[in-house]
Amino acid sequence: MREERRARITWSAAQVRKGLPTFSQTLDPAWVEGTVPRRDEGWSLMCRVDAAPSEQGNPSMAHVRFLMPAAPHDALRPGATLRLFERETFDLAVVEILD
Repeated sequence: MREERRARITWSAAQVRKGLPTFSQTLDPAWVEGTVPRRDEGWSLMCRVDAAPSEQGNPSMAHVRFLMPAAPHDALRPGATLRLFERETFDLAVVEILD
């Protein structure tokens, strides 16, 4: 298993309007910034939070890691940006890797 990275998730305006997620952990598709989000080209990104985004606000702090061994783990480096699929809105949140 690859190590987790600390990240900041900025939720879409649509997600903020609907209400921020109440999860403590989620697994959703994510795309490395600069790639076109397509249904079959995302990587499963595990996001774990100490406090639910609904409690933290927007943006929210999380620990993230790719689930699959073949995922581009080197893309999770400080300063990298990913797009995370939002289940409730079908929109994309921005995930910034902090360290």
